[in-house]
Amino acid sequence: MLQNKLTLLSTFEVAARHLSFKLAADELCLTPSAISHRIQQLEKQLGFRLFLRMTRKLVLTEDGSRLLRTLAKSLRRIDDEIEDIRDNDLRGTLTLGIAPILGQLWLMPRLPDFQQRWPSLNVMLRVRAGLVNFDEEQIDLAIYYGATHYPGLYRELLFEEQLLPVCTPAYAAQLGLAENPVRLSEACFLHASESTDVQNLFAEWRIWCDASNTNLPLEGRYYGFNNYALALQAALNGMGVLMGRHVLIKQLLESGQLVSPCGPVVPAGRNYELFYPEENAQRPRLKAFTDWLKEQRRSLSPAA
Repeated sequence: MLQNKLTLLSTFEVAARHLSFKLAADELCLTPSAISHRIQQLEKQLGFRLFLRMTRKLVLTEDGSRLLRTLAKSLRRIDDEIEDIRDNDLRGTLTLGIAPILGQLWLMPRLPDFQQRWPSLNVMLRVRAGLVNFDEEQIDLAIYYGATHYPGLYRELLFEEQLLPVCTPAYAAQLGLAENPVRLSEACFLHASESTDVQNLFAEWRIWCDASNTNLPLEGRYYGFNNYALALQAALNGMGVLMGRHVLIKQLLESGQLVSPCGPVVPAGRNYELFYPEENAQRPRLKAFTDWLKEQRRSLSPAA
């Protein structure tokens, strides 16, 4: 009975993934009528419909969608356990969800070190500006900046962020900011926020102004971006002064491509955090990568 149900559930997963009995039949080396018969058997056993048979297409019912999510999660866990048992020497692939700018500026320069330590462990990056769905996208862990709510997942602080105004040396010299920091009020401000709420566009500059007791015309002359990478490129192009996130711009400051012409450095009030399903915590691949990430944060000495 159990073997039969597993066969039927496996057939359902393939049919639901393709939304086609024909494509499911091709994958399983069966006929479409055999697939249809198995689905009917499963629906009879379960007591609810899994598909709506529309003209020339299949549509999952609400119950079918719910079952598919649970089944996909269960199959993924089985695959993970098999891979951990088979490859306890850290082979295979680890999938990481990460914001584009953090992946580009912070993680990518460091990944060769991880590969050198664990040459048999591959890393797949799933770049997302927003939160990922761990079950549907088969993510092992994710790094987020400023995430406030992610139910059902273990979260751990990776590192804290700091804010400081930055621009090119030429732009700082043009305004004479090093000699006369009050001229910052004459700058073109570069505002960045991942939120679509326009009021959030000025949030990081306001945090800095409040902490430094500085009054600036933030809504006067400015460029606004809903993507931090674009705002950073604008700063590198000499278009104005950006509220820099120290984790992201540390190497640009060290190379001299950007300067911080006037202080202070203030806490951003938002952190970079690791998220992953708690049951995955001791899996060898995830533990190796999270331990390595924690080593990397030692290189992030606080901004001066």
